[in-house]
Order: sequence, then C-alpha cells, then structure tokens
Amino acid sequence: MRKLHKIFLITGALFLVLLCFVAYKAFWDPENTKQVFYPMSNQEKGLLHSGDIIMRRGYGMFSDALISAQKQKYSVSHCAMIIERNGKLSVAHALSSSVAPIDGAQEQSLQRFLNESVPNSVVVVRFKTSQDTIQRIAEAVKFYCGKHIPFDHNFDKADTTKFYCTELFQHCYKKVLVRDIFEAQLLGSTSGVYDLSTFQDSTFFYPIIDHNKKESLKNKK
Repeated sequence: MRKLHKIFLITGALFLVLLCFVAYKAFWDPENTKQVFYPMSNQEKGLLHSGDIIMRRGYGMFSDALISAQKQKYSVSHCAMIIERNGKLSVAHALSSSVAPIDGAQEQSLQRFLNESVPNSVVVVRFKTSQDTIQRIAEAVKFYCGKHIPFDHNFDKADTTKFYCTELFQHCYKKVLVRDIFEAQLLGSTSGVYDLSTFQDSTFFYPIIDHNKKESLKNKK
C-alpha cells in the first residue's frame, strides 16, 4: 500500500513538473518575445497601404504549435493590420500579455512587429475591394485599439468584449461588410477558432509581399 502511495506521489510530482515546463515554454520562455532585426527594403515598404494584412511566424513553442495544427499555404502564426497615422505606417493587432507589455488590442511600430518575426516568414496581403471599404475596416480596427480591448484568452467568439488576434479582424470586417468572410473557414474548422487561412484565400485577398516564397525557394536549393 505504501509502495502504491509512493508511486502516486512520484507520478503526481512528475506531472506537475511537466505542466510547469509546458506553461513556461508557452507563456514565459524568453524565446516567445525574442527580437532579431528583420529587414524589409524601402521598396517593399513603399508597397504597403493602410488596411493591408501582415502575417508572420513568431518565435516560441506556441507559434510552432499553431502552425502544426493549421493547414495553411504559408507558415505563419500571427497577423496584424497596417495602419497609418500622421503619414507614418505602423501595425494594429491583438496580443496576449504573455508575449507583450500590453494586453489586448494595440498599435505597434512596423519594425517592432518585423523584429518579432522568424526570418523569411512575413507575408502581406490586400483585401479585394475598394480602397474606401478597406479604410473603413482600418478605422474600425483603430477604434478597438483605442479602446484597448482585452485579449480573449478563452478564444470565445461569442464574447465581443475581448478579441484574440484573428477575432479582432473578423469582427471589424463583418461590421463593415455586413457579411462574414470568415464563416466558411470556421465551418470547416474542428477547433472553432478563426485562423489565418481566410487571409490566404485568393477569393478575398491577394499577396503584396511574400517572404515565405523566398524561404521556399531557399529550401529547394
């Protein structure tokens, strides 16, 4: 009986150690907030417009797990929207406080976003609609960033008081378009979470900058 009790104690302790390790790797590992200078040429930056969607692969176990779980054209795990203020481009997105100083919807410099991207992972796409519609969507995103809407750690799409990264954009696109272009992706998903595949659907978006393509060509050599 004592031997069995000892086995239970050891098993429980090992499980707690494993749980702590996974939590550390997912939320507190410095790798998750790693920054390395990511180059984007002035020519490429000149192609960017307010309202464009910029996607990247982030560092850390959580980003790797997201990519493994999703069947996508590009190896990307996070997205933001290019926005313009006073003639200067930056990005707007929703981040968890586990990987950012601020929790929720926020604005960030373009270079900071790039520096948190794995090399050769950035892709920029543009919505196939009028520039006026794109700007209305961008204004909606800026509105929620100004409100500092918290990050949706529960990934609950029914709760519109909090947003995770793709949920923020799904909400803004639906609000402006009065239709949900993310609906087909969600219906075909087993996770019940808005992923990045809608931004990779040529029905709605077309690529402006594709660094993933460079990486693919590199790997083929």
